[in-house]
Amino acid sequence: MKGFFATLLIVCGLLAAAWFAYDPYLRPLVERFTGAAPMTDDNAVITGATASPRAKLEQPKPADTSTTASTLKPAPSAPNAPSPKPAAPPLSELDAALELKYPMPEILPLLTIVDQWRRVPFNAYPPEVTATETIPFQLVINGQAVGSSNVAPGTPLKPMRLEGDLLTVASLANPSMNTQIPVAKTDFKQRIEARYNEFVGAKTKEVEAKRVRARQIIAADPSKLAALTGKAAAPAAPVGDSGDPRFAPVKSSLTSGEAAGVTLEEATSFIWNGSERFGGELAGSYDTVTVHFSVATIFGRFPVEYKALLRGGKVHAWIDPITEDRL
Repeated sequence: MKGFFATLLIVCGLLAAAWFAYDPYLRPLVERFTGAAPMTDDNAVITGATASPRAKLEQPKPADTSTTASTLKPAPSAPNAPSPKPAAPPLSELDAALELKYPMPEILPLLTIVDQWRRVPFNAYPPEVTATETIPFQLVINGQAVGSSNVAPGTPLKPMRLEGDLLTVASLANPSMNTQIPVAKTDFKQRIEARYNEFVGAKTKEVEAKRVRARQIIAADPSKLAALTGKAAAPAAPVGDSGDPRFAPVKSSLTSGEAAGVTLEEATSFIWNGSERFGGELAGSYDTVTVHFSVATIFGRFPVEYKALLRGGKVHAWIDPITEDRL
């Protein structure tokens, strides 16, 4: 009996020693021979039912996705972001009517007019050009050169024809003397560009002046706003030209060039207005005809409206329908 208890104590002691010696000494030997990594606390599978208090404490907390108004911050604005432009205020009835009655001309771009300098309309040619270098001329008669002359830079020359990059120029003193020179060595293009810019500026100022004048007239006589906006009483006679003999004096006046800047061919409609009374320089009563034109220029087409004052079967004057200024 004593031997059994002694054996039991020895066995328990060996087991206890193996338990305490396993982790530092025996486990490396086991891993070396088996090649398996024993499961540790760090990689143990933990379920909600079996998780130890320590494991539960070490589990990561879910991210808090709730936010409050006090923690929200506005997103920073993009640097150099353009601020929205305020909407333009709507046009008044008068301004809208003035823009409709006196529209800004829709002028074609210069490069469109000259077809990228491939086909320049002849009526766009400047009356003269100058060259940046001496131009030699030969006087040719019956195909024979009978003389020559040199023209100094800056001397006025007459442009005759542009072909590609070559411009044919002639002497103003003797047009039979002509030659071809590179257009880049002349001010041909610069003169056309200057004329174009001058035309655009003049047309813009002309329209602006008409609008200012009409505004002044309507301020002095508000009843004229109805005529500007088209709310005036319609004429008793029908609109249009179907051979009405009453329009014959108006056509004759246009053929004679009495209306500045327009021709009969550019007239698009005639309106018989009946009798109207005027004051000022043209004081009196007249039969009137309103004529609409579409004026053609090398820079585009422009709508124009004039009024003819008739007395005794003849046109006495042409005026602006709103301002009543004589043309």
